[in-house]
Amino acid sequence: MTLLKETIHLEILEMIADHANKITSRDLEKMIIQRVSVGRRAFQTALKALIAEGELAYTYLYGCTFIEKSFNRPVRVGSRVILTPPERQPVLNGSDIAVVIRPGASFGCGQHPTTRLAIQGIEYALKTLRDGIPTTLLDIGTGSGVLAITALKLGIHLAMGTDMDPCAIAEAGENAQINGLSQRFTVLDVPAEEINAQFHLIAANLRYPTLARLCPYIASHIHENGAAILSGIREDEVQELKSIYAGLNLECRWEAMDNRWAGLVLSKRSLC
Repeated sequence: MTLLKETIHLEILEMIADHANKITSRDLEKMIIQRVSVGRRAFQTALKALIAEGELAYTYLYGCTFIEKSFNRPVRVGSRVILTPPERQPVLNGSDIAVVIRPGASFGCGQHPTTRLAIQGIEYALKTLRDGIPTTLLDIGTGSGVLAITALKLGIHLAMGTDMDPCAIAEAGENAQINGLSQRFTVLDVPAEEINAQFHLIAANLRYPTLARLCPYIASHIHENGAAILSGIREDEVQELKSIYAGLNLECRWEAMDNRWAGLVLSKRSLC
């Protein structure tokens, strides 16, 4: 592979991983041509090669075609967590767990930085909370249900997810069934603010404006020895969001960066 071809391949993969939303092939083409200064033919050749190699795949939603990372093989996203499509059997070592997720409108490849960071945050919170493994989790904007299902497999007893998207409700329910967790995972099509209960963990992989707006709700619905796991935060949004949550007595205990995205774990008291 020539240096130019390799550059185009890397730029395509990085742009898809870095993009907050699904991206169409037309928009991807425009951005790559502008960034790398190559012609349309070179872009199309690189895209076809990445799809043939299984790195990327076409997905379809509401009549639109998108390009996403391919989820056709197991992907390690945390120290113990491996995401896998139903048709694959990942090799598990030691305390590894397999979370089976069917690709769909609400879930891409599992390799997006925000998904990895949220799962790593859940791992951290479950390992370090003083009073042992928490028993309940709320996943706000659950999508495919991947965060709630992961938490259940890591030791959470009961999980609840909220989402206003009918596709997400259906997919989360299907994924819970695939993982044998239908009795322990409830998905509701209501705003989180309508759920009046305390949770040991609250997870939210959402964008900054929504995370900021949800701060009072999250702060008032976390158990005293619980934690909030936040993801979907851009690098330049971290300090302001931490300040907002600190104003309601939620201090940052864990912070990680991945490709200019951030994940946070916050709690009302020290985690050790």
